[in-house]
Amino acid sequence: MPVPNVRSVLEYVPYFRGKLFVVHVAQDLLNSEELVDALLDLDVLHEIGVRLILVAEGSDASRLYAETRVCEMRSAAVEAPLSAGELVIGRVEEILNRRQIPVVASGCDQTFDEGTVRMASALKANKFIALLDDERVPTRNKAPIHAILESEVADIRGEISYKELLLEAAEVCRRGIQRVHLLDGRNRGVLVDELFSEEGVGTMVHSDSYREIRPLHEEDIPELLSMIARSVIQDQLVDRSYEDIHERLKDYYVLTLDDSIIGCVAVYPYPEQKSAELGCLYIKQSHEGHGYGKALCAFAEQKARELGMHFIFALSQSAVYYFRDRLHYAEYSRDTLPNHRRMVLELSGRHSGVFGRELD
Repeated sequence: MPVPNVRSVLEYVPYFRGKLFVVHVAQDLLNSEELVDALLDLDVLHEIGVRLILVAEGSDASRLYAETRVCEMRSAAVEAPLSAGELVIGRVEEILNRRQIPVVASGCDQTFDEGTVRMASALKANKFIALLDDERVPTRNKAPIHAILESEVADIRGEISYKELLLEAAEVCRRGIQRVHLLDGRNRGVLVDELFSEEGVGTMVHSDSYREIRPLHEEDIPELLSMIARSVIQDQLVDRSYEDIHERLKDYYVLTLDDSIIGCVAVYPYPEQKSAELGCLYIKQSHEGHGYGKALCAFAEQKARELGMHFIFALSQSAVYYFRDRLHYAEYSRDTLPNHRRMVLELSGRHSGVFGRELD
């Protein structure tokens, strides 16, 4: 995965500022060359206002503390491991409050030890980042699991590697930490690639709305127009103006990742015919192939049901394969369309096919 561009990084800076990240470093990484790269990236995070706690796996944090000093980080050593109890958490908080980075040993040889999780929960950490060794990042059917809700972990299907880590990460989320990142600490630049991109390169277990489908807001319209412009120019989508979308604002929905819009769909109801049109379906090119289009279509179908519609249809001349072969929509004649919609289509001169399905 390429390093995120400057625009992507800048979008995340205000979002991260003031947040607290607990970073657990696996024991075998403490003597690795890759550790320095990770620390330099963490130092940049600290410079932009992220509050950090560095936790060395095991009973000794001296190596990790020494490396932070070599990297000229504003760090301070915590004299006792987290396994020693509440007084250590108080010491960590004291160092945080003076705008330094506490460096502390966990006191245990595991990723999600009780002391570290208790501290992260007590201090209301926003992220728990586990820098793992030996490529222990979970996969499903040998493919990355970029993000998964903690409530979905227990029922995840397929060939899952390191499922025990997923289950432990989900438990951490249930204890109040919104996001847990499992990263390959041997992968240089992994922190930047994970934190400053929408998809990431590791596995994130989350309990908040990382992925959301929500109504389009008026202030989103310029971004939506710029997003779909390429497909409009390529004659894959009908051209729409700001006024067109604003007039039917309540019919539009967007898919967001980390509050960034990456897709859209519209649901135009025809109450007299008890049917709805699925329109303006689009996923950013950089996010294709992850099932987001199917998710938007499923959302549109459910929204049509909620509106009391019994049939949903889509018009397309470029996505025939998608609607017919991927979504299994049947092909219909134009005579099945509501009269007004059929007239508009014929006047447009477009050679769109009609694809639809009954809604149960």
